[in-house]
Amino acid sequence: MRRAYTSDVRAHRPGYDAALVHDKVRRRASTLGCAALVVALAGEARGEDEGTSWATKQAAELVRQGTAHAARGDNATAMRRLLEAISFDPTYGPAYLALAAQHESAGDVVEAERVYAAGLERVAGFAEGHAARGTLRRRLGRLREAAADFEAALSFAPDHAAALENLYATYVALSALPAALATSRRMEALAEARGDAEAHKEARARSRALVVLLAEIDPVTAGARDRGPLRRALARHVRRGR
Repeated sequence: MRRAYTSDVRAHRPGYDAALVHDKVRRRASTLGCAALVVALAGEARGEDEGTSWATKQAAELVRQGTAHAARGDNATAMRRLLEAISFDPTYGPAYLALAAQHESAGDVVEAERVYAAGLERVAGFAEGHAARGTLRRRLGRLREAAADFEAALSFAPDHAAALENLYATYVALSALPAALATSRRMEALAEARGDAEAHKEARARSRALVVLLAEIDPVTAGARDRGPLRRALARHVRRGR
């Protein structure tokens, strides 16, 4: 059965909702006492001042609890906490990432993809969501879909190092060497901008190897037969260039 990850979400719209917060505090006041009421109200005021909504703070705390339960092996409670986090703030990306990871660890990749899809519908510019779904799809051998996800992630976060690395490897697996070369050069430029000499050296060696391979491979005579050895040839050229 397909799960509704946004059930009752409309009751917890993102943003500071004073009526919802104060009603919640009033309900707790009778049992917590006046001192606790003051602390609760002060906490809500701080949340508003800091620009982070009460709903988002609740979602973040529930994600923290969910990941802690998962680390202890209590997957059922972890799932509940993460679903609660999404109900509090349906635009909180880390909740979708954590919930999808739980499904992946349980071997339910179909449900994991549904969670990623729900997150991508609701979280604007969700680069991490695209990168994570791309990683899942690449692992499943759905390389073209994976490449599309990594490309989408980079459209939102051009310096996303993990997405670049995965996109490069996916292009190589697809024998899309011109696209792999362009990606390698982006990685080279990014490493140089970061001042990462080792990463820059590796990316530069890969770029040189791809240039050589593109010059050597005749697409008319090679055809599909050379697609298997391409990665081995690329690795050999990289080793020579170091």
